[in-house]
Amino acid sequence: MERKMSLINRILLPIAPKTACRREAWIQYSRSFYSAADTSSRSAGWTTQNASGELSNQGSRDTIRARARDLERNSDILGAEILAMERNVVGSGFVLQSKVMQGNKEDETLNTRIEQCWKNWCRPENCEITGRFSLSELACMCLRRRFVDGGILILKVMENGQFKLQLLEVDDLDTSVQIEGKHRVVGGIEIDEYRRAVSYFIKVYDAWGCWIKSVKVPASQIIYIPYLTRPSQIREISQTAPSLGRIDDVNELIDAAVEKERVLAHLSVVVEKAGNTLTGISGLGRGYDGGTQAAPETKETPQEILEQGTVTYLDPGEKVSTVAPAGTSSTVDPMIKTTQRLAGGAIGLSYEAVSRDMSQVNYSSARQGLLEDQKTYRPMQKYLMEHLLDVVFPEWMDWAVLSRQLAIPDYFRDREKYQKHVWIASGWDWVDPVKEANANKTALETNQKTLQEICAEKGKDWRDVVRQRAAEEQMMTSLNLK
Repeated sequence: MERKMSLINRILLPIAPKTACRREAWIQYSRSFYSAADTSSRSAGWTTQNASGELSNQGSRDTIRARARDLERNSDILGAEILAMERNVVGSGFVLQSKVMQGNKEDETLNTRIEQCWKNWCRPENCEITGRFSLSELACMCLRRRFVDGGILILKVMENGQFKLQLLEVDDLDTSVQIEGKHRVVGGIEIDEYRRAVSYFIKVYDAWGCWIKSVKVPASQIIYIPYLTRPSQIREISQTAPSLGRIDDVNELIDAAVEKERVLAHLSVVVEKAGNTLTGISGLGRGYDGGTQAAPETKETPQEILEQGTVTYLDPGEKVSTVAPAGTSSTVDPMIKTTQRLAGGAIGLSYEAVSRDMSQVNYSSARQGLLEDQKTYRPMQKYLMEHLLDVVFPEWMDWAVLSRQLAIPDYFRDREKYQKHVWIASGWDWVDPVKEANANKTALETNQKTLQEICAEKGKDWRDVVRQRAAEEQMMTSLNLK
């Protein structure tokens, strides 16, 4: 339907047609065809500034991070989200599967040596400089801090000939440095003209925890794991930002509801007295002198505690009224569920995954929800593999060969050959194992899946499975068992 010309322009049209047409063209041009671009009073509080990703985040980054950490400590809802990701993304950890080839076959002997040496290094006393975290726990910490703080830094350290990792928080970046030579320094990160990190300015503290200086560390020695949503971002932003306000409001609602129920669980009464029994004067009449008498001494209102089986006799003119706080807590449960559903949806997880409430699902819906959740977990697993494990493993291989942990004479002539590997992430069990086992059997027989893929879905190494099955078959045959 065509839009009619405005009244003023219709009046102006016979007198000055060009002016009327120009005015109408400008109205049509400036008119918004999207409700999201509405500029009326209804959208008055909607921030509409277009700024770069870093400029949009830097003013709120510290506040958001502090609030996210507070809810991490005090909120069940946010804690449930974090634990759901830790359980499913890292779980029991990532298993290295070395893929060194000897001709057309895998070199099983060398692959086993590399995997065993890597497994030994992943122990807490070997891989992390403080000796507190194994590599799996370190990966779990990276996942948690990336979600809550928005990012984490890992410094690659060589201590007494040992290759180790040191965890640093994003607070350790010195944001006071603004320029370094010809490069800008944004939030403690020196960047070149392509926004590529050149170095990091890391705060150094004394034994008392006081900041004494900053050290410039080359980017090659730092593994930075940020949560980024725009190409123009330099520093991280907390992934919890969209849900923090809602989660905090629900926490207050829960506290208020619990307090109300606690009050209602006790018998609270108020004794009402006729007239002013504290002064003995009851309004106008005998004994009232128009306010010329001296004010009586103020008495504290007596309080009594009612116990079970107690019969209390009231004075004449007194009556008892029970105290019943207004409002109801019947809406608390739906509000909590809605908040958990929204907060989980903001990070790609279902309500069931973050609440562990399976009361409203059946097999089909549970399986569909699990499949969708796995589509969220898998990219996170891949991120940790590509940005953490794949960065650490090649340098660890160099160190292992140089320190003679691994004896590979021609390693440096063909490093890529000896560094070939894959990671096996923690897998998931299915809702109905029988149905999934039959589906895997059919997929394997029809060549739609390989044994490696099926085992990887369970977080297992197919070679270990085959070896174990062969050993079991051999023992069963030796014992004349079918």
